Amino acid sequence: MSRPSNASPKPAMGKSKHSGGGGPRGKGLKDIRIDEEVKIAVNISLERFQYSEQKEMEFPSSLSSTERAFIHRFAQSLGYISKSRGKGSSRTLTIRKKDGSETAQSIMTFNLSHNSKHAVRSLLQRFPITNKERTDLLPRTERGLSVAIEAESSRDKNRTSGRLNNGIPQVPQKRGPSELDFFRRSLPVYERQEEIVQVIKDNRVVLVVGETGSGKTTQIPQFLLDDCSRNGIPCRIFCTQPRRLAAIAVAERVAAERGESIGQTIGYQIRLESRVSPKTLLTFCTSGVLLRTLMAGDTTMSTVTHVIVDEVHERDGLSDFLLTKMRDMLQTMPNLKLILSSAALDVELFLRYFGSCPVIHIKGRPFEVKQLFLEDILRTTGYSNKDMRKYKKEIQREEKQQTSLTEWCKVREGGFRQEPQREKTTSASCVLQENDLLDDGGDSVFSQLNEKDVASLDPWLLKEMDACISDIFLNQDADAFVQLFNLILSENVSVDYMHSETSATPLMVAAGRGFLSQIEQLLSMGASVRIKASNGWTALDWAKHFQQAEVVDLLESYLSSLEAGKLDEWSLVQAATTEMSPEDQELLKEYHHSFDDERVDLDLIMHLLHNICTSSEDGAVLIFLPGYDEIVGLRDRILYDDKRFTDHSQRYQVFTLHSNMQTSDQKKVLRNTPAGVRKIILSTNIAETSITVNDVVFVIDAGKVKEKSFDALNHVTMLKMVWISKASSLQRKGRAGRCRPGICFHLFSRLRFNNMLEYQVPQLLRMPLQELCLHTKLLAPITCSIAEFLSKAPEPPPILIVKNAVQMLKTIDAMDPWEDLTELGYHLADLPVEPHLGKMVLCAVVLKCLDPILTIACTLAHRDPFVLPSQASQKRASMLCRKRFTAGTFSDHMALLRAFQAWQKARTDGWERSFCEKNFLSQATMEIIIGMRTQLLGQLRAIGFVRARGGGDIRDVNLNSENWSVVKAALVAGMYPNLIHVDRESCSLSGAKEKRVRFHPTSILSQPQPHKKIPPANGQVAAVQSLPTDWLIYDEMTRAHRIASIRCCSVVSPITVAIFGGCAKLPSTALQEPAVQKDDVVNESSDSEMEDRSTANLAQMKIDEWLNFKLDKEMVGLVFQLRQKWHGLFLRRIRSPSKPWSQLDEATIRALVSVLGAEDQTAGLQQPTGIGQRPRPMSSEEPPQTSSWRNANSRRTSGPTASPDIPELPDEPLIPTPSHTATDRSSRLSPASRLSPASALLHPKAPHGSRDKGSRRPTDDHSSTPKSPESASLGFPSPCPSPSPTSSGKCSKSPSPRPGVAPVRYFIMKSSNLRNLDISQQKGIWSTTPSNELKLNRAFLESSLVFLVFSVQGSGHFQGYARMTSVIGQERCQDWGSTGLGGVFSVEWTRKESLPFQCTHQLLNPWNDNKKVQISRDGQELEPQAGGQLLQLWERLSGKPQQPQQQHEP
Repeated sequence: MSRPSNASPKPAMGKSKHSGGGGPRGKGLKDIRIDEEVKIAVNISLERFQYSEQKEMEFPSSLSSTERAFIHRFAQSLGYISKSRGKGSSRTLTIRKKDGSETAQSIMTFNLSHNSKHAVRSLLQRFPITNKERTDLLPRTERGLSVAIEAESSRDKNRTSGRLNNGIPQVPQKRGPSELDFFRRSLPVYERQEEIVQVIKDNRVVLVVGETGSGKTTQIPQFLLDDCSRNGIPCRIFCTQPRRLAAIAVAERVAAERGESIGQTIGYQIRLESRVSPKTLLTFCTSGVLLRTLMAGDTTMSTVTHVIVDEVHERDGLSDFLLTKMRDMLQTMPNLKLILSSAALDVELFLRYFGSCPVIHIKGRPFEVKQLFLEDILRTTGYSNKDMRKYKKEIQREEKQQTSLTEWCKVREGGFRQEPQREKTTSASCVLQENDLLDDGGDSVFSQLNEKDVASLDPWLLKEMDACISDIFLNQDADAFVQLFNLILSENVSVDYMHSETSATPLMVAAGRGFLSQIEQLLSMGASVRIKASNGWTALDWAKHFQQAEVVDLLESYLSSLEAGKLDEWSLVQAATTEMSPEDQELLKEYHHSFDDERVDLDLIMHLLHNICTSSEDGAVLIFLPGYDEIVGLRDRILYDDKRFTDHSQRYQVFTLHSNMQTSDQKKVLRNTPAGVRKIILSTNIAETSITVNDVVFVIDAGKVKEKSFDALNHVTMLKMVWISKASSLQRKGRAGRCRPGICFHLFSRLRFNNMLEYQVPQLLRMPLQELCLHTKLLAPITCSIAEFLSKAPEPPPILIVKNAVQMLKTIDAMDPWEDLTELGYHLADLPVEPHLGKMVLCAVVLKCLDPILTIACTLAHRDPFVLPSQASQKRASMLCRKRFTAGTFSDHMALLRAFQAWQKARTDGWERSFCEKNFLSQATMEIIIGMRTQLLGQLRAIGFVRARGGGDIRDVNLNSENWSVVKAALVAGMYPNLIHVDRESCSLSGAKEKRVRFHPTSILSQPQPHKKIPPANGQVAAVQSLPTDWLIYDEMTRAHRIASIRCCSVVSPITVAIFGGCAKLPSTALQEPAVQKDDVVNESSDSEMEDRSTANLAQMKIDEWLNFKLDKEMVGLVFQLRQKWHGLFLRRIRSPSKPWSQLDEATIRALVSVLGAEDQTAGLQQPTGIGQRPRPMSSEEPPQTSSWRNANSRRTSGPTASPDIPELPDEPLIPTPSHTATDRSSRLSPASRLSPASALLHPKAPHGSRDKGSRRPTDDHSSTPKSPESASLGFPSPCPSPSPTSSGKCSKSPSPRPGVAPVRYFIMKSSNLRNLDISQQKGIWSTTPSNELKLNRAFLESSLVFLVFSVQGSGHFQGYARMTSVIGQERCQDWGSTGLGGVFSVEWTRKESLPFQCTHQLLNPWNDNKKVQISRDGQELEPQAGGQLLQLWERLSGKPQQPQQQHEP
């Protein structure tokens, strides 16, 4: 076993009494307070372990239990498994990487509905699987070179979008005068102009290290332009920036300094936005845009003279990738110059990478910035808190112990004896007093083992142990060991028990007296050699002090055996502490034992901010914080909670800067504040480089940043709060002092600063590399492997990450086993989104549901449009908004889609900005998504997947866009392998690599009832219990703590996973016959057939190592063949995107649509309407987009389960919606009225000729209301699946006819008390509020029936329903227990039984923002189908229809 780290720093090895008091182990998220040196050393060890080949690492036994607790928490947050073994001082801690064996393999099974089986059989009967189809879907065994060679030859025929325009070098025009010329000349870089230009002329690569504020970014490109202009030399310059915001801002500034408008000599190009012209010679762009240009082939750079890569220190993945390619290009393009520029460049790294090249150092502005570290802040401000004071008391008590020990040693050296009895008495009282102190506060997590033991020992035992130790040391009594060992073994006392008055252990006194055999026995019992007494001595120090030479030899040899394999990071860290003064060391120790610095100390920041505000009159304060929670927390303290600030709020303006916050602060923050008002800016690291605020004088640097990293082993994205690098620390310091001398307060010690990484870990080392690996195939020579090309990066990613990325590309069929791009891979490389999103889009094209997927893919590629609410109290409201957009579909993806569609509608109506504010959406993100959609659609046209017909018509790829079950199939195909299985027994979620995951708080699935406050633990269980199926897809798995969370999830049916998950080409072993054949025949229609048989008798369909379905033999055959049909179709379309569709292709899609819809319906999943709406708002004259293809079909179908190939099954009853013809009013007493009202509504008498089994045409084509189910509200099935499928929602966007023409109307009546309902049922009357009267009267006069559904507020039930039988009169009833009610009208109660809201949770009301029917105000009208389904629930509740009474004409 490897032991990279085998000791902890010396200061932490003693009895860390102050490290923590009693408390439950395993909470994991509470404060863990230990010495800073230990944290740093653990950090270093785990960083080395992360990407090493080692599987396991052991930490030394010398760690205290609190230190072990810290390592457990840290290791588990990184996704490792950690375990402690042994007892006492022999207790060691081991961490290991997961190998997949931890994943619990649950049984994956499902059943197909009768209709689904029928649909698949019909398809296979008409188009059986051919041998060619089978062969095409088997993995290849030989490498085919034709694709790669053909692609290589056609690579220059570039089709990629988002690349820089072609242009030719020109001599720049002479610059014009500008009012900014004086400012330019004041910049430090200006005086070095000639030197810089000359160095660039003389060298191919130049490194420029310019401090913040030196002017390097804006001036160096201009120096080159001016020089070329003076000398008549043509030039063309590209300058990359790490962020879009920076590219635009710098381009606009440079253009202004040259006295010209943007888009002339100076331009910019970022994704979706371009301001360039044929005259543009200096283009600012993002790294991604330049990379896409390079993918078109090296010739695209033949006209470029200079490439400047700015802010290289940020080391984003694209920059490192770009430098790898640029270094290769320098070999072949002798005229190309490369300039690398940054405020904090890793000079040594880049000198090694590019060979010897000149480095130009430019100083910043002359204003000095003073740096203060944590120890300076604590010393100068006198900051203290309750825990620091408590720690101080413990230190004082320890000093008393030290005094006692010193006296003890003097007694020993003087040879005097001391009475053991007196020793015992004082010690007992001392221990009790110590225990009282230890228990005080109770806010620590993990206690020391010896303290725990002391606390649990009886007083007589304490006296006895103290007496034994005293006797051994003071009286040299060897016999005392007999009693001592007896107590340790029989009474379970710690072998490292510390004498209560002197803190000496048995090992120490034995070493001091030279008892060799007893020392060996104590060591074998696990005694620690590293524990220190109150005077700082270890057992070895005792032996040396009392000159016990043999004991010294024994202990030294024992220590050396323990330290074998020890790394040097612990001593390296420890050495740094000696540079500090004892006072500062003590201050830091007090602080670190009072606060867990894994978090951000907002109390200290407030204390510091108040100090700044009281000691200086003006100067903006910039506070760097890691994330949103800290920003909002601090802002609320300043604005609302802290009286020192709230009492003088007119003196402060608080701004927040965060990339995900929708705020106008980003521009406001640059303006100067009025006199007497101080600007306070709370920002993430966005203010390090992208935004420069010139009037900042004070910087408070919390020293933390939230950093995303990808765990390639477990495929988990981790968002961790980590310490910044030294380079970032210097950047933050540089933000102060731009206008006058400034101060930077670092909330970390010099020790921490010295042990920080020099530079941030390059993104290339901590990001998923699938997209880069795909692009590598286009950038690298054909003979160069991906790993080989990426190994040329300045800091190559670990081979493990590259391997995993390549494996993932093979998993999604983008690469073959030999790392050659497949046809799909080449298409994915052409699309400007990540590979899995690209595959999702291409699947959507084939499934003909492109539009909704286009929106979802662009949203996932960019960012979540839901912004973090600016008030912490608005978080719940924000979640409710998100939930409302899901339309009851259990899908975060639906929320993204509907939010975008609603925003488009608001945009058409001209109120999009207020819409965004109301719904917590980012206007800027929505605008970007629109542009990305346009770009992605344009690229699909360019590569032949979308036909370009007049006006950009894409109707043919949107025929199924209204069908949510089909859209989810495309989501599964793209998201694979991001699948989660629900374990119903344990109410938990598990994935292929993670045994247990939970919903991220931002997922709507995490809160089944967001309006109720459920504790988080119960909330997760409730969330899992509420899921209608056992399968989920997710966009991203993140880990901030031990349990990983899944973001952006959707519930999907098992058949969707079985068909669309996994590789297209499965081995012949994927399908396995059942081990045992059952003889008895199982009834096919039985709902419980899966539960009635043993899984041993089931056939197996193995899609991958984890995805392993067990189904009965016939069903596995149907599912597998349908899967083959889909993958065969997809591969054919990928090979020939423009080829006309065959009958087989069309029939396959129809069968898939039918099966997916039927299975969703069986699972009770919602089918909302309107999801296929086009991005272009439709005019009122335009027919719905889906009607054209519907009418083109030879027959109109009754829903997703019917198709021209699959006739309706005769044994299934039809459930049409009520007839809406004029005859309804004159036939109220038709035979249908003998049924209950609900049944009458759902089974009205159909007009002659309308009940044709195969077709549901209206009798009159000009009738305003068709009689088919398609015209009614679509996709809101009742909680209990009805025998007949509901319509898929493809016919119309309108949920159903509006109230003006509906024959039946439904209203919710809310009552404040149950007594009113009793009166209503007895007297047959009701009254409502005057505001509802007009609405009800009109409904009664215009409709054939009006039903009122009653609910007592807060009861959680509907109490029944009644039919309105008269208009509302003037007479009022005096019996009501409520005021404010209007006139009385007659009602006829039909049902008086209570119906719990649990039975109605799947019924949504489209006329009330798709809210659940129970969430209705008094007088809320229900959409007719929702109303009919609600009434039908009473029939199901009783099990038989109730005969209504005779109806009366009003």
